[in-house]
Amino acid sequence: MSILPLRDESQPPPNAPRILGLDSEAADKAFEVLTASTTRAVLSIIYEQPSTPTDIHDEVETSLQTVHYHLGKLEDAGLIEPAGVEYSEKGTEMTLYAPVTEAIALFAGRAPTYQRLTEFFR
Repeated sequence: MSILPLRDESQPPPNAPRILGLDSEAADKAFEVLTASTTRAVLSIIYEQPSTPTDIHDEVETSLQTVHYHLGKLEDAGLIEPAGVEYSEKGTEMTLYAPVTEAIALFAGRAPTYQRLTEFFR
């Protein structure tokens, strides 16, 4: 048992869904990053629950160094962000990662449909 809290509960919930038009720079970054199955697995884990690199390493069959690499790619693409701190039983401070938005949707279509879609998600 640790005397330090295991999770920082002060983190805010993710904001509203984010809609990426297929011709946007944000979609380009998302597609580029999500080509690797390991990156997609890491993002899925983080969407299930904000996690530390060690938590993710425990679920994905890869090295901790590789987990950090994929976390960096996801953070650079604006898909995840540091959301607090968790402490190990030994008292080591670990960054907790969470999604930047509640959901991500890719959109292809005309502008009026895009407007209706954004209104729908609000």
